[in-house]
Amino acid sequence: MNTGKCRNAVMLALLVSGAVSAESHTVFLVRHAEKATEPASDPPLSAAGMQRADTLAHLLANAKPVAIYTSQYQRTQLTAKPLADAVGIAITVVPIDKAAATEYPQQLRERICAQPPDSNAVIIGHSNTIPAIAAAWTTQSVRPIADDEYNRMLIIKLKECIVVESLDLRY
Repeated sequence: MNTGKCRNAVMLALLVSGAVSAESHTVFLVRHAEKATEPASDPPLSAAGMQRADTLAHLLANAKPVAIYTSQYQRTQLTAKPLADAVGIAITVVPIDKAAATEYPQQLRERICAQPPDSNAVIIGHSNTIPAIAAAWTTQSVRPIADDEYNRMLIIKLKECIVVESLDLRY
């Protein structure tokens, strides 16, 4: 991972997104980091995943998120932990319910829109939930995240809870 290029990309995204003012929110959507193979039902992060979680924390700490949302699975929470520790906030777990999966993006959006104006939030999800959240919010097709793809970061800028800008980056 080239943190110099990644840091520049995130900083550029923040500068571009900073052009919008009043009642705005910037949301960073990230898939959980690399996971271990065992246990199959709820694996922790692998060594590479732990390193990626640290890189993510380093990249996003200056964005000073006021909220970090994860699913109930430990791989999302372990990905979020270094960032939460770095900025001194608790992780908010929003469980994914497969029966109500289509409501999940709206639940997160409502939570983010209830945050203070001009604040940032991070959502750490899964290869299927991150594109679904972005697509639901932007009403645009979002390229799926491959099973072995852990370096995508989608950045969405909301103004008055309406998407005004989105970026698809790598870190």
